[in-house]
Amino acid sequence: MYYRTKIFFPKKSYSMFGEDLKIKDFFKRKKKGIYVDIGCYHPLDGSNTYLLYKKGWSGINVDVNKTSIELFNIARKKDINLNIAISNSSKKVKVFFRKKINMLNTIVKKNALSNFKKGFNSAYIKSSSLNTLLENLNIKIKKIDFLNLDIEGNELKALKTFNFNKYKPSLICVEIHNQKATKNIEDYYKINKLYKLLIKKGYRLFWKNKFSFIFKLLRE
Repeated sequence: MYYRTKIFFPKKSYSMFGEDLKIKDFFKRKKKGIYVDIGCYHPLDGSNTYLLYKKGWSGINVDVNKTSIELFNIARKKDINLNIAISNSSKKVKVFFRKKINMLNTIVKKNALSNFKKGFNSAYIKSSSLNTLLENLNIKIKKIDFLNLDIEGNELKALKTFNFNKYKPSLICVEIHNQKATKNIEDYYKINKLYKLLIKKGYRLFWKNKFSFIFKLLRE
């Protein structure tokens, strides 16, 4: 009797829009590197850093979802995985969630109201600025090669207090959504405060697809 057997091949891309392929190609000559993934969600599914991890890189993964970090501790043992919120200061904040693990869980209530139409729960979690988090690690980070931020509307706050001069990420990936007021503007992202901040800090747009944007540091 003949049985059909499915053959599973490794995925070429784990990102939502193929970001990881562009990132891996950018760093193709760099065998070892450091990434910081804020709002990491899942060690494989939708991950912009898993291909780098497979290549031999390591880094820091941070998420407000405790379950997410538990998964990272299983699948990404070489990394430092932290259940904490990233904002502009160190304090306790509310995290708004529909499920224990969800891409849209956030500490921005306005985003929760928009994303979770059927209601949501909340709980308190410790928050930290990105600088404080990096300075308090048990390893010393001198340079970040790739910085990924997906923290559902809190990216600007996190980056406003970030020490770009010290850590100098070569690539930064963020989300910039097209707001209703600018839906008819082709280059809507250029009037976004997050875009303007990164341009001011010496970055230029390297790649974009839908609401995912990668910026490259012009001079290191």
